[in-house]
Amino acid sequence: MRTYISDKFNVHESLKRPAHITLYPPVKLSSHDAEKSFFKVLADAAFHQPFIQVLRNFNSFPEHTFYLDVEPNEGLMLLEKQITSALQPLKLIEKKEKFNPHLTLAFRDIKPSFKQICTEFKDRRFKREFVVSSFSVYRHMDKRWQPFTEFSFKDPDTKPKALSLFD
Repeated sequence: MRTYISDKFNVHESLKRPAHITLYPPVKLSSHDAEKSFFKVLADAAFHQPFIQVLRNFNSFPEHTFYLDVEPNEGLMLLEKQITSALQPLKLIEKKEKFNPHLTLAFRDIKPSFKQICTEFKDRRFKREFVVSSFSVYRHMDKRWQPFTEFSFKDPDTKPKALSLFD
């Protein structure tokens, strides 16, 4: 879909990134210790059940982004919440924007073609679904976003419980 749009409308920025649903905005880690903490809390957030994710139809943020709608569901919303909660104590960002799940098909260089793309896709229907059983971290290297680490889901029932004097 991204390649078709890129070829037909001469928009190429979205092809520079892997297709993805952003669960947490990009951050800069300032030290090795910060990186260790970051990956430890993400590993702890991977205690999650696999879920079915549905992509359905097309939408846009006016004039700058054309995308596939990502249907919110309990699994996705819980995963985003777990990741955000786990990373919050690290204070990597000042304030996280409201989670608006989408899969970008075209952005940045889209402005000259935005209306044509929207017109072509306005009556098209699209639906695909897939199983989500992991999440990934990408690293910006060599002027590109590259897959860096994947966290496969672990059974939530196996998550170690916090020790307590009162249990």
